[in-house]
Amino acid sequence: MPRPKRPSARFLYETTLFVVVSVIDILMTHRLIRTGRFRESNPVAKFFYDHWDMSGMIIFKMTMVAVVVVLTQAIALRNPGRANFVLRLAICVVSVVVIYSLLLLLRSRGLL
Repeated sequence: MPRPKRPSARFLYETTLFVVVSVIDILMTHRLIRTGRFRESNPVAKFFYDHWDMSGMIIFKMTMVAVVVVLTQAIALRNPGRANFVLRLAICVVSVVVIYSLLLLLRSRGLL
């Protein structure tokens, strides 16, 4: 008897890249906040940080990552092109945030 076909994750490369960029965002946010010169500007993330410190922010940000990944996988079942677009857009948005954070950190250290 043949095995039932198991659905596989689509866009593994893009999903992995999105997760990696999101983790870098968390690390950059932590580094900036630790300097004492910066604070979280996203009001929702700030709420989690204010109430549960860095652990709360990590949980919040990784929950958002999980939501994006699950939604893009669900969208991919009906429209793979749209799902790929959404995932690539998410990668670009988080990458811009990471680059901006890096510039802030370099400026705060007098390297720019």
